Amino acid sequence: MGRSPAGGGGDRIARSPQLEALEGGNTSMHGTIIPPDAQRVVRRHSDWTLREHEVVISHWPDVAAIRRRLPHRTIGAIRAFAAKCNLTTSRSVWTAAADAKMRKLAANGSSRAEIAEALGLTVMQVASRLQYTRTTIRRRPPAPSSNPLVNAIRRRAFELNMSLIDLDRSLGDRKIFQQAAGKQKVKHVHIERALKALGGTFVVQWNDE
Repeated sequence: MGRSPAGGGGDRIARSPQLEALEGGNTSMHGTIIPPDAQRVVRRHSDWTLREHEVVISHWPDVAAIRRRLPHRTIGAIRAFAAKCNLTTSRSVWTAAADAKMRKLAANGSSRAEIAEALGLTVMQVASRLQYTRTTIRRRPPAPSSNPLVNAIRRRAFELNMSLIDLDRSLGDRKIFQQAAGKQKVKHVHIERALKALGGTFVVQWNDE
């Protein structure tokens, strides 16, 4: 190993570029110098940056505001990230008054959406609470139509705990009686087939004067 020329404060061992790189901790096992990564960013929850994390925390639960600031993130991704940050757990507190109101609305046949609107909650929160408390929503009788025969068929299906979807499926999977409350007319052949499916028959009554 050579020495530097005399003078300038005594003898010094000459250092190679490879030795200086090793002492600086910037070299791989094979001697290749690895440049520092100046663009490295600390991230949380896989690919979410610290800035994105702060945006979600600051503007939750206004998903629209977060979406404007993070247009590259979908609504589903934002909600999933908020759930990982435990931003949604604090909204699941139910009071006795809310439970009582939910049960009353369910007994009256209100839908999940109607219950959620009345309580100021989301449909998912109402659905979870209904399942947790084992509360069932009372089925509503079908809306009346202008045809008495159609009304009788729809009412009979309701009494037999058969949905109109199941009734139409038994007739060929067409929305015949599901849409009968509107202006759609039901053909006699469909009425006859529905009567047979529900165990009924036609009865003719003559009015003699």
